[in-house]
Amino acid sequence: MFSISPFDSALFCELLSDTEAALLLGDEARIDAMLRVESELALAQADCGLIPAEAATAIARAAAELPLSAIKLASGTGAAGVPVPALVKALKQALSADQARWVHFGATSQDIVDTALVLNCRELIAVFEQRLSGIVARLAKLARAHRHTLLAGRTRTQQAVPMNFGFKVANWLAPLLRQQERLQQLKPRLLKVQLAGAVGTLAAMGERAPAIAERLAERLELAPGRNWHTQRDSLVELADWLSMTTGALGKIGQDWLWLSQTEVGEVTFTNGGGSSTMPQKCNPVNAETLVALARHNAGQVGQMHQAMVQEHERSGSAWTQEWLSLPPMLISTAVALRHARDALDHLVVNTARMQANLSLYHGVIFAEAATFALAREMPRDQADELVKAACQQALGGEQHLFELIRKRCGVELQLDELQEHLLEGGATAAWFDDILNTAEHT
Repeated sequence: MFSISPFDSALFCELLSDTEAALLLGDEARIDAMLRVESELALAQADCGLIPAEAATAIARAAAELPLSAIKLASGTGAAGVPVPALVKALKQALSADQARWVHFGATSQDIVDTALVLNCRELIAVFEQRLSGIVARLAKLARAHRHTLLAGRTRTQQAVPMNFGFKVANWLAPLLRQQERLQQLKPRLLKVQLAGAVGTLAAMGERAPAIAERLAERLELAPGRNWHTQRDSLVELADWLSMTTGALGKIGQDWLWLSQTEVGEVTFTNGGGSSTMPQKCNPVNAETLVALARHNAGQVGQMHQAMVQEHERSGSAWTQEWLSLPPMLISTAVALRHARDALDHLVVNTARMQANLSLYHGVIFAEAATFALAREMPRDQADELVKAACQQALGGEQHLFELIRKRCGVELQLDELQEHLLEGGATAAWFDDILNTAEHT
């Protein structure tokens, strides 16, 4: 098979794929999950008296031992538009006629595919949780380490007001804490059985149908799902979570790109990539990849919302659309979490450059702080005008803003005092503590 996607490319696998996640999302994992659903369905039906226990045991044994490859199912999948008919045929061929007649009894293909998808997602979610927890811990540690580091806060790409670098890191952390909370909230709605039969009524299983659905859920350790053949909100909610997670990581990556620019130099990465012709370069590959994956998932999530529009009791086209969109989003999220973790393990914070950048342009970055300090000595409007004029003079000359202010009004501002206020003043300390306390209890 030819690879046409970076997600399964041998060339790009270290950059844009993830071995651990791919093993949980690839063809073999999907087939194993579908066989497990068929196995547990038969056992659940036997538990509820719908099919013979001997047949269910034989089906379960055959499903566990059946050597079934994607290649064997490919032709049948192409013909039916779904792999289950070919899988069921192969499973029946491994059984006696008396046993085979009970395979897939009363179920429909979408029951098996959707429940198998949920099982695969559960495994992937465990990977997401582990990696996200690691990133949260790293960011919390970085924030605490730099609670007393001052850097230039920037708005619209320009220096604005000095701020606490630890608080900046805490603000990278805060959305990820909310993503952890959202994931716990969505799991009960996502991790549920699909067992509804041909048109969602499960009529073929008779009066035992509700009990069988409940028993299957128990066996698979999932929530009962009733019929969600064309109710795709839970999968879309997952897609939204994936996009928000990569988006939050992409924002961090974007900040890292700007902070690591040569002219800024406030952070660097010891694992940066080199250039083929410029030996001095150390490109922030992790950060670049985070931004790219955030934008990729932001585009794909719209396709998942489009797939909510389904006709009647089953849609072939919208269902296929999910297959095109959700797996790349899942793998993108795993890759982004890996890159974020790796970047944090190789991040170097240059506090000297942060201080040097604060000193650019003769201290005009302290203009707001100076204005409010002067407002204790004179009317606010007068302080505004005085500082504004002093800023213009500082930008066009060689004198520091505070010296120009002293000459204009006789007030001598203390840089150390203003810096201390900017580090801990306002809401900084309270909000910093709140974010870090939340991180400690997740």
